[in-house]
Amino acid sequence: MNLHLIHTNDVHSHLDHYLKVATQIRRLRESLLARGETVFLFDIGDHADRMYPETEGTMGLVNASLLKAMQYDAWVFGNNEGLIIPRQHWEALCKMSATPVVTANLRDLDTGGRFPFFQDTLVIERNGVKVGVFGVTAPFNDYYHMEGTHALDPLEQIPGLVRQLRMRGAEIVILLSHLGLSVDRKLAGMIEGVDIILGSHTHNVLEQPERAGGLWIAQAGKFAQYFGHLVIDFDEAGRRVRGVSGGVIPRDEAVPADPDLQQILEAGRRQAEQVMDRMIVWLPERLDHHFHTESELGNLVADEMRKVAEAELALLNTGVFLFGLEPGPLTRRQLLACCPSPINPVLVELSGRQIRSVLQKALDPAYTHRRGMGFGFRGKEVGSLALSGLRVTHDAGGQIERIEAAGQLIDDDRNYRVVTADYLLFSGVYEELAGGEKIRIEPFFLRELIEQALRDPANIGRAKVRRWQQRSLSA
Repeated sequence: MNLHLIHTNDVHSHLDHYLKVATQIRRLRESLLARGETVFLFDIGDHADRMYPETEGTMGLVNASLLKAMQYDAWVFGNNEGLIIPRQHWEALCKMSATPVVTANLRDLDTGGRFPFFQDTLVIERNGVKVGVFGVTAPFNDYYHMEGTHALDPLEQIPGLVRQLRMRGAEIVILLSHLGLSVDRKLAGMIEGVDIILGSHTHNVLEQPERAGGLWIAQAGKFAQYFGHLVIDFDEAGRRVRGVSGGVIPRDEAVPADPDLQQILEAGRRQAEQVMDRMIVWLPERLDHHFHTESELGNLVADEMRKVAEAELALLNTGVFLFGLEPGPLTRRQLLACCPSPINPVLVELSGRQIRSVLQKALDPAYTHRRGMGFGFRGKEVGSLALSGLRVTHDAGGQIERIEAAGQLIDDDRNYRVVTADYLLFSGVYEELAGGEKIRIEPFFLRELIEQALRDPANIGRAKVRRWQQRSLSA
């Protein structure tokens, strides 16, 4: 007997592309059902991404509406649903999807209790076969704790969840894993009782299911470039999985999206417009932005970061901003387009020597022109550093001659409280930042800090004061 698993992951709100994939999935499912086959459909998280206006303006409800229309059997929260969409919107998101949300390792931080809109496990009986499903998501507790949520260690949770499913009669057990391929491979050598891991998070394309340990692993890339279709060879006499075949299917650009799906997306966009096109502040003058020289916009946000974090100094890579801001009304849509990265400030303790090393590297194109990737970064190049609380003088060759920190010459042996972008801390662009002692992550996105800073026009004047100075040849 064959059972078919169709799966999507890491769409990241590439919804125009997703509509084509969703339509392909519908046609495939319809043809399989017409032949009397058994079919399941799962999403493995990060369907939503707030870098897109329709998701930002509806807090993911447009994504959930599409999941509902597609009649998924289950989905799991990825880090973009769990971390980027605030907790107060989770219940509405789950209800709108009208789909079981199997996210077994998220709990209320204060009580330790389960969220009523999630379920740990699910057993689906279809055509005489009981399939057990559960999902886990990456435990980024530095961030979850800011939302009053705790992510349990999935490796500790999984054995008990598998036992529950087997005790409920599950003949096939499927893990929806938003943990990443390397973790899935590690799990394959550690756990028993799981037949298939449908994976996500690290955006890998596994053209065929990968055999690892006693199970199979599948993952279908990112951005609706592919979807997955696995065929389970189920031994009806032995009541076990005999084999798994199939793989990924690329998006067909020639496929027109189904009209009902297009209507859902267009309705979501109209709803988002009411939020995204509303003026949030009037900008009295231009804020210039440059990727590789001084950025007034970068300075503005670095100043605001330093204030909210109560830090002595701030370092922010300018690649998180895509353009400067013009005078006049500033809308949320413009703000999102300018700063699409869901990046938080993080307060760390660094020595003067570490700060000096970072600043010197920030004058090297090998660092500033580097392609930025991952950890919430939605820009292109890393960019130079915007500073607050610092003044740096360098020569024409890019060698630093003088650094003032908090109004005095920097002391290499002193520790400073420095706020920076979590992207810089975790990406490894500047290894000195990763070597600092992390104090806390601030619960603000950078674009929220732009809005906050612009409410006081005096901040614009301060942002225009240069922090990098090149010594003239005549000096």
